[in-house]
Amino acid sequence: MLGRGVAGSAASNPDEVFAGVRHLLTGADIAGANLESPLTTRPHTSRNENVVLASPDSAAILADAGFDVVSLPNNHAADAGPPGILDTIAAVEAVGLRTVGAGADSDAAAAPLEILISGLVVGFLAFDTTGVAPAAGEEPGVAVWDRATGPATVAALRATSDIVVVSIHGGSEYLPTNDPQMADIAEELVAAGADVVWGHGAHVMQPVYPSELDHRAVVATSLGNFIFDQSGPGRTTGAMLEVLAGAAGVVAYRVAVTEHGERRVSFVEWEQPEGDAVWLDGAWWSLVGPHRLDDPGHTTIAAFRHGDLTAAAEGDVTGTGARHVVASFRRPFAETDYARLRPDTQWADRTGRSAHLGVYTMDNLTEVWVAGSVSMPVADLAVCTGSIAVAHDSLDDSTVMATGAWVWNGFGFATAPDLPGRGTAGCADVDGDGRTEPVVVNRAEVAP
Repeated sequence: MLGRGVAGSAASNPDEVFAGVRHLLTGADIAGANLESPLTTRPHTSRNENVVLASPDSAAILADAGFDVVSLPNNHAADAGPPGILDTIAAVEAVGLRTVGAGADSDAAAAPLEILISGLVVGFLAFDTTGVAPAAGEEPGVAVWDRATGPATVAALRATSDIVVVSIHGGSEYLPTNDPQMADIAEELVAAGADVVWGHGAHVMQPVYPSELDHRAVVATSLGNFIFDQSGPGRTTGAMLEVLAGAAGVVAYRVAVTEHGERRVSFVEWEQPEGDAVWLDGAWWSLVGPHRLDDPGHTTIAAFRHGDLTAAAEGDVTGTGARHVVASFRRPFAETDYARLRPDTQWADRTGRSAHLGVYTMDNLTEVWVAGSVSMPVADLAVCTGSIAVAHDSLDDSTVMATGAWVWNGFGFATAPDLPGRGTAGCADVDGDGRTEPVVVNRAEVAP
């Protein structure tokens, strides 16, 4: 929403409104948003007392931010009357963006948007579920969700697209949990062939989840306010849903939390997955659907001279094409300067051994790199391309307490934030680039 209280920032500091997230938006192949404010100079004519109209010049802010598509069906779409809808379309398309879900007549509003990217056709549809904005007919309007005809429209787009994304506006405002009505509509859309259901309207974030009907589809019943001028619990927080998809459909997604209390959007953090996960692009992503895990490279070493072996695997851990052995082991604890700086940390098990992990040559197990004492031992590991997936236990308890990923950086490992709970460490080529990534499957909480 670029009008009302946001209008001042949009006019005086247009480059700063989305500066904090521009790198994420421009890094995506396609970035879309729900445009809540009509872009028009016409007067507000709606009975809705909330005036959110914005200047047509605001469209340039969306283009500069990196957006490609805007969804128009929502309860404010016709606040300046049906002609205001046409003004909005004209303003957006004048800066090179595409629109979906509204038009001069019913055919134009119902028409899907199809974008060819990297050899794949991504199809978009958008519907309003509030019933406030006028349905397009002989006059301008929006596409309105109709259970009798909507699924067939989605199914028709499914037949011509590799990936189908559907935008829906509605639901109970300020509800922090998944809206049942929106969730029901989402399942109907998934059943008809939608891969991603992207909801907005509640003005607060709601959890994103894989569809119960098809675990390869992703549902967001509300992504909250990305930029708005509301105040109150959760209303200055928004979310960015990033979806990784290919010819086989959606394979992973991640959710970024954003803030906009000062009329500019700033990145806060990536949410940690609650279920199966993959480490990609410097963040944990939620895995969607089943994935075939590669051989973890588990190996046995008859005479490991560096300590008491816990787990070992071999593979291209450095990402250079050369194979190495990665071994987790324990040996008698020797106090180091690092350990002395952390006197409150347990460094040795009840038998006086510390935990370590090392990388060794294949031929004679010559040390390439070895970690000093680690407080969370590696109970199991899988060697991926240039990285490893790990499962951690504790020094005196073999129960897996957390899982994680370690990425080789040329002189050691950079570690990802650990994911709490049990899980199986593995590797899979999730993004289809020919290299395997660390994944964690079968995640579960650890009993207290």
